[in-house]
Amino acid sequence: MLASSVMSSPSTLTPAPPESEPSTEHTGEHDDNRPEAGAVGPSRILVVDDEPTIREILCDFLRMEGFQVADAADGRLALVALEARPFDLIITDLKMPEMGGLELLALVRERHPDVVTLIMTGFGTVETALQAMKSGAFDYVLKPFKVEEVVHTVKRALDQQRLTRENIELKASLSLYRLASRLGEEVLLEPTLNLLVETVHDQTKAGRVSLLLLPDEEGTRFPVAHVGGVPLTDADVTEAALGLRQSVLSNDARVFRFLRRSEHTETVTSLLAMPLTSRGRLLGLLLAVRDGGPPFVEGQRKLLTILADRAAAAVHNAQLFSTLERNFRTSIEVFVTALEEKDRYTRGHSERVAEFSEVTARELGLPEETCELVYQAGRLHDIGKLTLRVEELNKPAGLTQEEFQRFKAHPGFGEDLLKNVPAFRKVLPGIGMHHEKHDGTGYPRGLGGDEIPMMARIMAVADTYDAMTSHRAYRSALKHSTAMDEIRRCAGTQFDPAVVTAFTHAIEIWRERRREEGRDFPR
Repeated sequence: MLASSVMSSPSTLTPAPPESEPSTEHTGEHDDNRPEAGAVGPSRILVVDDEPTIREILCDFLRMEGFQVADAADGRLALVALEARPFDLIITDLKMPEMGGLELLALVRERHPDVVTLIMTGFGTVETALQAMKSGAFDYVLKPFKVEEVVHTVKRALDQQRLTRENIELKASLSLYRLASRLGEEVLLEPTLNLLVETVHDQTKAGRVSLLLLPDEEGTRFPVAHVGGVPLTDADVTEAALGLRQSVLSNDARVFRFLRRSEHTETVTSLLAMPLTSRGRLLGLLLAVRDGGPPFVEGQRKLLTILADRAAAAVHNAQLFSTLERNFRTSIEVFVTALEEKDRYTRGHSERVAEFSEVTARELGLPEETCELVYQAGRLHDIGKLTLRVEELNKPAGLTQEEFQRFKAHPGFGEDLLKNVPAFRKVLPGIGMHHEKHDGTGYPRGLGGDEIPMMARIMAVADTYDAMTSHRAYRSALKHSTAMDEIRRCAGTQFDPAVVTAFTHAIEIWRERRREEGRDFPR
């Protein structure tokens, strides 16, 4: 059903005069402003036959059964009527001028797949009628027919249609339940967006699904989630799309009311667009498209409408959490900076450890995401030292046993501080285990070898190197060569030998880059 104009009350549906155009305006767009087939109230039936007498008899009897009925003299006029207003069922003759029943059936299946079709035929064309049923017709009636049989077949077809729609609604309810259950376990924005597009992709069998989020009130831009083919972006949607307040289904050339023509959209033949709104503000658009093949159907648009409120709430909550998380991360970074400012000897230590760790991770060929996480962990690895007193951090003499025990507790304290913040969960191994040793004699857990996460093994080398090549209250900075000799000597006992090899190569590349940039580096 493809119309955007607000249609008149169902009670105004009247038979079209023979050989004349149906008297409704055709706008070619479907959205929530038009009445829907299957809505509460009498079912809507379109009778298509080139014989006025048959049309009149059928229309009269069907109205007596309580149906809303219109008629058309051939397939071409029937399509015009279908584009102008929704129908639940079509009764069509096979042999008609202009456009016959088989051609009409094919176009109805393509453009209005929710509509049920019944075929009327004479005895001589039963085989053709059976072929029509294979092509999607619900059933056929033979001419000359008994009106009671036609009414009975119509009611069977509408009952089947009702069960199909109820099944769609049940499926949508189950999808919503599963989605709500999974969203209840997720607070991070990116997984939330991915879950939404995957659910829509699975339930609508779309070729491509993209979820576009608008910048928030602070101008923050959020990631785009996508499944299948080339993603759609905000450059691909029109002002009309951004003005949507309800879901819309659009087919063929009419999709370009909502999509800009581009190499990303030129193959789109069917579109479902669902605005995500929260407290009156448009958060973004969820777009499902098909590039050829059968179009989306009304039941799928309804499914999106059912999902819309829950999806919008989940996105809104995830955005709020993302903002809080970003603010918290900034606060933690401020604490790290403040911690280092308390000790002139360790100023810049966390940033250097982060850089050394990242270049080593890249040398090891780890994935880009892991390299980024290693860098983040390096920035935060000493956050647990917030528990230590300034005089302990700057003490020129050796630490007492009590002080050393407090120092050894700082990795665990840092891990405990951040473990309940989802954004930091992936960097906890680096924060809590960067003082573990390859031979199992480190702290706080006494892990060894492969028991120690790779992130922590990398940071152990990076942290030790920076500690040796930086000035401390109890000694001057060691030369680069001296520090590297010590690191190589401890490979296999304190450090993972493979990490030492990667660090040895990566640190030279880092030093050379700093030299070329005219920046300071260990000599």
